[in-house]
Amino acid sequence: MSGWWAAAFIVQWVLLAVLAIVVVALARQIGVLQLRLAPLGALEVDDEGPPLGEAPQPRLASTRDGSTLVVGGPGPAMLLAFVSSSCPICEQVLPSLPAAAGASRLELQVVSDPELETAYRIPGVPFVVVFDRLGVVRSKGTVNSLEQVEGLVDSARRRAAEAEEVRAG
Repeated sequence: MSGWWAAAFIVQWVLLAVLAIVVVALARQIGVLQLRLAPLGALEVDDEGPPLGEAPQPRLASTRDGSTLVVGGPGPAMLLAFVSSSCPICEQVLPSLPAAAGASRLELQVVSDPELETAYRIPGVPFVVVFDRLGVVRSKGTVNSLEQVEGLVDSARRRAAEAEEVRAG
């Protein structure tokens, strides 16, 4: 009887060691999947939205609260967000916009204006356009997370700095 118990005890410890190895391997695979599925940068397509490096003509736009503002032209650097009241992703992105704009000293404007969307060739919402102080489009793209908005802001900052170097040099 004691030989059978000893064999069962050894088999139990071997199975426990194998189980531990399997758990570690699965944890590693989950980490690899998370890296592959991490949020991608904002989708910046050349023929969508206003052209990069150009300053669109100033236009009137309707904000979410129903007021109007002028979009485009010289003024403070701006983060312009196109949203819709029927868009659930917009509701998820909206709370992150003030932080992204404030961190880069951009004026945040949130618009819900189908006519401006058509004029600017906006493919869908939420869509963000970042203007420099001269009203030039420095970045644009469809977003669905704070990381993507921050990526567009960083791209705009880098492109504006490169444009300043070209003008100065």
